[in-house]
Parts: sequence; C-alpha cells; structure tokens
Amino acid sequence: MNTKFDLTEMGANIVYLKPMMTADLPDDLREQAGDLEQIFAVHNGMGEQVAYIADLKFASHLAQENNVRIVTLH
Repeated sequence: MNTKFDLTEMGANIVYLKPMMTADLPDDLREQAGDLEQIFAVHNGMGEQVAYIADLKFASHLAQENNVRIVTLH
C-alpha cells in the first residue's frame, strides 16, 4: 500500500479506479491494507491493473501531481 509508483509511466492521461473489498485481496495485500475495509485498484487506459491505493483523496492528489484524470468504475 505504500509503494511509490510514477503514474506517468502508464503512458495515458486517464486512470480508472475500481473499488475492492480488502477481504477479496490476497493475504499479503490484505495485511498491508491494515484496518481498511475497501481500497481501490488503479488501472491504466488499457485496462491493466498497475497499483492499489487506499483512498480517493490520495488518488486525487496523485492524479493531480501526475497530470492524469481519474474515472471511477462501479
């Protein structure tokens, strides 16, 4: 959950966030999520999952820093 990732490496200006329940994650990621019940999977414009992020506020900050637009999936 705390691994630094440069969003500009994805080669697109849109990222998709998919809400995920931490209970559905593999054990090692669930451990990193701590007490969070939900996190977000970050997908690039090609649909490839590239990262996990803890919350929308942090996602917004990273998107602004890396000049990408966030689209949430339901």
